[in-house]
Amino acid sequence: MKIQFKTRNFYPDELRLLKKLKSQKEKAIPSKMRYYHFIIAGILGVGFTYITTIIPDSFWTFLLGTIAVLSFSFIVFMPYELYKMKRKHGMFLQQLNSLIDKGMVDTCQIKAKRIAFAPEYEDENDLYIIELDTDEILYLWDTEYNLNKKFPCLEFEIYDGRFYEIIGKQIYILSEKIKPINIDKKAKWNYLKQYGIPEHLEIEKINFDDLLHKYNSFLTLNN
Repeated sequence: MKIQFKTRNFYPDELRLLKKLKSQKEKAIPSKMRYYHFIIAGILGVGFTYITTIIPDSFWTFLLGTIAVLSFSFIVFMPYELYKMKRKHGMFLQQLNSLIDKGMVDTCQIKAKRIAFAPEYEDENDLYIIELDTDEILYLWDTEYNLNKKFPCLEFEIYDGRFYEIIGKQIYILSEKIKPINIDKKAKWNYLKQYGIPEHLEIEKINFDDLLHKYNSFLTLNN
């Protein structure tokens, strides 16, 4: 089961953040490449190609020939790469303007009872296990490793995926930071290998204390 999002108006600080981001992106130049860069690459390519034809075969022949190939590759492939960069930049600005004009965002407000934290062991990311209600918990993965500055807290909002991708923030803090219940990272890793990895923002019907007991029971297992 997944969480349910509801639409609300922007908070003032969210709107300021979006406008600041828009200003930064409008000033950003996708690429400073100019036409003379391609001319220089062409001259280098022709020059090094010519040199390799008049010198004996040696390490320098290989090195100069490689530079010539790279120079010509730059001329051939770089225009398309520049096009992709400019297109991506334009699409991002379009999405940003659309959000600002809309003035609303989809979030899911969470009022947690307790929160457990299981740090990364291999490459599975940090995991927060949030007790929502009796026999109901929420899994929250910190894939960007940026939640721990003000999180965990008992009251917060989770942004929908689109808004999260734009601003780079997964949650909006509504209460003070608390100290979570810690789960050993080795126990977490062993548990996940046995039972599988829960999905991000997945809700499971299970008792919080029972789940933590299951995690801790895997502490002494080998890899």
